[in-house]
Amino acid sequence: MKNKLGLAGVALLVVLALAGCGSSGGHDGMNMDEGMMEPLKVDLSLTPEQAKVGEKVSIEAHVTQKDKNVDKADKVEIEIVKEGDSSVHEKVPAKNAGDGKYVLEKTFDSAGDYKITSHVTYGPQHTMPTKTLTVSE
Repeated sequence: MKNKLGLAGVALLVVLALAGCGSSGGHDGMNMDEGMMEPLKVDLSLTPEQAKVGEKVSIEAHVTQKDKNVDKADKVEIEIVKEGDSSVHEKVPAKNAGDGKYVLEKTFDSAGDYKITSHVTYGPQHTMPTKTLTVSE
């Protein structure tokens, strides 16, 4: 009888311990309640949208999560690839301009179509929207 009561007591303790593991109380590491897993949104814009050789282009990635600006992204890089010319390929860090905006100003030396991709990493998320920029003579 004592053996059955002892076994029942141990089983009760195990059940209570496991129930505690499912609580959403504070803990070290990523807290899902803080919205870290909300989708990261990146609005990539080019100004101007079509450029001429030698003209400065502003490439901006506006990063938000849950409709709030993300001012401390882990990494924001702009990848530039000229279509049809694999020798023109670079990845450059964008500067944090505040209010969730990360900016790179770039001048293009030759005409053509360029794929502009922003690589944004924030926590466990990475997103990379792409736009095409046409540069003419």
